[in-house]
Amino acid sequence: MRRATAALVEEHWQAQERIGAQVASQALAHWSRVNPHSLEESGAAWLAWMLALVRRERRRSRDQAAAFYRLYRALETGHTVPPLSGEYVGETTTLGELREDWADQADTIRTPEPDDGEEIRLDGFDWPEEPEEHHDRAAVASLISQGPAKVRQHLDQADTDEARGRLDDGGFLQELEDAVDTAGRSSAGAADREVLRGGRDLIDQASKQDRRVVGWARVTDGTPCAFCAMLASRGAMYTSQSTAAGGGRRKPKGAPDGRVRANRRPPVALEDLTRYHNGCHCQTVPIYSRNDFMTPQARDYDRQWQEVTRGMTGAEARRAWRRHIESSRN
Repeated sequence: MRRATAALVEEHWQAQERIGAQVASQALAHWSRVNPHSLEESGAAWLAWMLALVRRERRRSRDQAAAFYRLYRALETGHTVPPLSGEYVGETTTLGELREDWADQADTIRTPEPDDGEEIRLDGFDWPEEPEEHHDRAAVASLISQGPAKVRQHLDQADTDEARGRLDDGGFLQELEDAVDTAGRSSAGAADREVLRGGRDLIDQASKQDRRVVGWARVTDGTPCAFCAMLASRGAMYTSQSTAAGGGRRKPKGAPDGRVRANRRPPVALEDLTRYHNGCHCQTVPIYSRNDFMTPQARDYDRQWQEVTRGMTGAEARRAWRRHIESSRN
């Protein structure tokens, strides 16, 4: 991966992370208005406020992802696609103009580059429409299940627990306060995830219809879980068409012909590559070259995998990897 592309990919997940973190912070602050003693009323008001916030910031995530996609594609292929707005901008643009757009969307400082004047041709392309109703339903389900539903579950359990005694008992009230705090943190994580759905879904759907894309790769955030780090360590997953055309994984350097390292993982599925959990700020990016796609961080995780799981396969290897990653995060 070229240095300029690697830097842009890094900026992309960090910019998306900022959106998610800001939303999580606002969600947690607003959660204080949820009263467990009037859960239906206060929970409904909280949900309405949260859904408006998620919708607004989901659009911001989507706009930012589109600016990244246009610049990233230009750096990788010398061609880009029209703006997400649908505004006609002619048949060509420049790297400088694409960088200006990215800097505006990502709220970063624009540094002039020697190749800013390089002309980039626009390919014919129709951006996918956002499935707003589907995204709204997913957001509502996630927010309710991680927030008010958790509090309701705790209250219902208390109502049926005869040994508990009075609901104003000091021990119960402390447990209820802890349950409300836990639900607030969980719902903030859900809001983070639902907001980033906008940008992630845009890149996923756009890249599937982009004729220049030959595969995808997972890019981790700064502190990935074991599952995300494992996905990143696998490098590129190629489309069936590009693999049939000779775009499979390259032979590891120094390995004899026809042989690969014993504990090389099988290619990851796109379904797994685009799975995200609450608090995850990883991204999946399209690949435009049949060469092995590995960011510096992915190469490091690949090296660690080889060392940690040497002589292991299957569940044993995954358990060893999970212990390794969890210990490194402590």
